[in-house]
Amino acid sequence: MKRRSRARHLPRHISLPPMVQSTYQRALLASFLLSTVSTIPALAQSTTAATHGVPHSRTAQPGQHPAAVRSTALETIHVQRARTARFQNKVGTVDTMSGQELQDLHIVSPKEIAAFTPGVTAVNATSGSTPIFSIRGVGLDDYSGTNMGGIGIYLDGVFAPYPALYNGQMFDVDNINIEKGPQGFESGRSTTGGSMNIESVKPTDKFGGYLDWGYSSYNTNTGKFAINVPITKRIFNRTAFSYVNGDGWQHDIHTNQRYGAQDLLSMRNLTKFVIDDKSSLLLNLHYTRDRGTPTSPQDTDPTVGVGPNPSYNQVSVGNNRVGRNENGGGVSLTFNRNFDFGTFTSTSGIDFYRRSLYDNYDGESVNIGDYHWNDTYIAQSHDMHLQTNIARIFHLTVGVYESYDKIDGDYTSYRGYLEGVPEANFSDHFSQQNLSTGVYVNTVTNITRKLDFIAAGRFSYDERGFHGGTTDDNGILSGVPGSHLSYLDQNHEYERFTGRVGLRYKIVPGTFVYGTISNGYKAGTYFSAPVTAPQALDYVRPENLIAYEVGVKSSLLHDKLIINGSLFDYEYHNRQTLFVAEMPGNVTSLSLGPIPRARTRGGELSGTWRNVIPNLDLRASFAYLDAQAISAVSSIGGLPLLSNVTAHSALPFAPRFSWDAVVRYGIDIDRYRMTLQASYTWKDNMLVDLGDPNGESSKISSLGLRMEFGPKTGKWSASVYVDNLMNRHGDIYSFTGSDNSRAQYLQTPRWVGCNLHYNF
Repeated sequence: MKRRSRARHLPRHISLPPMVQSTYQRALLASFLLSTVSTIPALAQSTTAATHGVPHSRTAQPGQHPAAVRSTALETIHVQRARTARFQNKVGTVDTMSGQELQDLHIVSPKEIAAFTPGVTAVNATSGSTPIFSIRGVGLDDYSGTNMGGIGIYLDGVFAPYPALYNGQMFDVDNINIEKGPQGFESGRSTTGGSMNIESVKPTDKFGGYLDWGYSSYNTNTGKFAINVPITKRIFNRTAFSYVNGDGWQHDIHTNQRYGAQDLLSMRNLTKFVIDDKSSLLLNLHYTRDRGTPTSPQDTDPTVGVGPNPSYNQVSVGNNRVGRNENGGGVSLTFNRNFDFGTFTSTSGIDFYRRSLYDNYDGESVNIGDYHWNDTYIAQSHDMHLQTNIARIFHLTVGVYESYDKIDGDYTSYRGYLEGVPEANFSDHFSQQNLSTGVYVNTVTNITRKLDFIAAGRFSYDERGFHGGTTDDNGILSGVPGSHLSYLDQNHEYERFTGRVGLRYKIVPGTFVYGTISNGYKAGTYFSAPVTAPQALDYVRPENLIAYEVGVKSSLLHDKLIINGSLFDYEYHNRQTLFVAEMPGNVTSLSLGPIPRARTRGGELSGTWRNVIPNLDLRASFAYLDAQAISAVSSIGGLPLLSNVTAHSALPFAPRFSWDAVVRYGIDIDRYRMTLQASYTWKDNMLVDLGDPNGESSKISSLGLRMEFGPKTGKWSASVYVDNLMNRHGDIYSFTGSDNSRAQYLQTPRWVGCNLHYNF
């Protein structure tokens, strides 16, 4: 590994070495050339089907009964079995959920998927715009808008580097798959923890669609629709829309104002073109607008908070400014070409997003640690790869990836009450820019009829630049208004080789065991929240992970019973994590830092059994994690931690145990069907940041029930549901505030609703 680090002025751009500049220019040129193809009439198979060689066929609409379109029932079954087989044959753990399952479980955001996925956690560390994802304890527990975790999230093949970029886009979904362990050997960006791939429903050659309306607790209305229109024999279009509006479930103890309200509008338009019988082009246009009212944490301080034993829905915001105004969108192009020897796929995308968010982060009615997150995002990426099968014994994937993203931010922390001066504000004005490129190859060689050898490699180049720092807006600490309390003007470059080797052995048809050794790499990062100490703003070097995994996958009884199990051992070097440190002036603050060595071991087991008895389906999963810091940490950048991290102490976002189960039973009543469903999720308590005695969540559980009724044709359906039936109020995220009091976010309370769905 070769490392180069230097400080320089980066006001608006990053200067690249000649070799990387040439690679970057070629990737941009490829993106431009692809965009010019959009004038050619084209349509073919869906991106997912074409990429993996699955024959094109029509799939059911989200919420549509499997018998809704009898003429395509066999095609739908064929596609679902092909997709299941593809993920089942993949070496490594992959968890999948269909669009129908998402609707049945009332999952409306990527964060909620974690409850039904073993080994995955997701929490909101602020008002809701910055979810923190972790797979098997691997992620980045940062709450600021520049969070770029160790989990790669893709929307229709386009990498979304920041949480704001996938806000509101979980609607009209065809399927979601979560691949665990280091990724980046078959597509996309290098990651240490895994990837989450969200695929929307693609246009088809049949006219159709659906209308969906729901009403639920706290006067929440949800409206969705999708319409699929074949414009010509070679051009198909699908437009989807989602709007959620509702009162908040929290109320202020001083003003009785409501918080946690929803006002989220999302749209997407997909157009597919046929170039010829082997080529296709997909154009994706999408937009999101969010004007909801942020939730607020509860601060247990009895003077300016809600006290030590508040009701679950009580908050103390007072007259503080709280609100959000977010909007953004983007465009992507996906080109597929099938050859006799394989498939070529190229995906280019660009997204823009703008946030202005006032957050009562301290949970108190005075300004102790409130935030204004004001930032603008731009993210561009391009991935192209070729998949080939040579003589049916050698399977090769080779590709190239590049991305560029930039954030211009102005983050302000309001601390007037803490400093004893009304206008004691600290602001971080910055520009952060990131460039990533990579070349990857993945091979599967059939050594014998039952034994396969897997070998993969990747070369990654990353450059991170940060220009800015925290200013003392009114001169409260420095005596000079506008002076810098911390400042960075740096650029860091890294080059890394990562790889994977493994074996897969077929025991009997439909059942195989595998073992892999892989290493993952995540680029360095910066902490962008306002901090009063220069050390708290320092660059955190890249994270490295060596992962060992063995597992078994089995499809039995004609794919009715699917069982997956795995054991894994992860070794970290320089794990990036969030710490609570003591700043000058007797103030505590969060900041990012490294753990030199850490380790995570565990196991997972999941299974699906369809038609256990006629019309009865079961789904369940279980996960165990043992995540520990091997190295002790007592300070970051010379700043002492609020509480020292000892060797063998637990790591954040790694609950020791977690499990979930779903039971679904259908009752036929003449020409109609009633479906009853019960679901239960449970996650153990876990740390959420290090060096913080209050940084720990409680055990979180939720019981959900759903009943649906409609004709067997699937023309329409009506359902009622309740989430969190027992009305649990677990502590999902807690921390020590700037005044050393405890603040906590609680899980959403009992939620009751009904839904009407009509297919046309």
